[in-house]
Amino acid sequence: MKLLVVEYSRQRGSDDREQAAEFERDAEKIAGVPGLLWKLWAYDDDEHTATSVHLFDNELHARAWGDGPLIPALTSHEGIADVKIRYLDVDEHLSELTRAPLAAVERT
Repeated sequence: MKLLVVEYSRQRGSDDREQAAEFERDAEKIAGVPGLLWKLWAYDDDEHTATSVHLFDNELHARAWGDGPLIPALTSHEGIADVKIRYLDVDEHLSELTRAPLAAVERT
């Protein structure tokens, strides 16, 4: 498994209805990204930042998304900038000990 962590600045807040609708449409498309097991969306409106955490079945799929269409798709939204991505290995044993639902995800 490979974790892809994306951090970026976000001018609009979570209460922006237009951007929320755009993100909902994006979420439906992202759900079909090859190898994606799940994605967590998080934000801090006070700091104008957001983070997303993607769990992929392998590094090849994570990098295909992260090094490919992710940044252009994200920065196509008004007010999104300073995108940073990181790839991390997952310690499955320790994660399962602390109740990460890794056994429940469907792996391709």
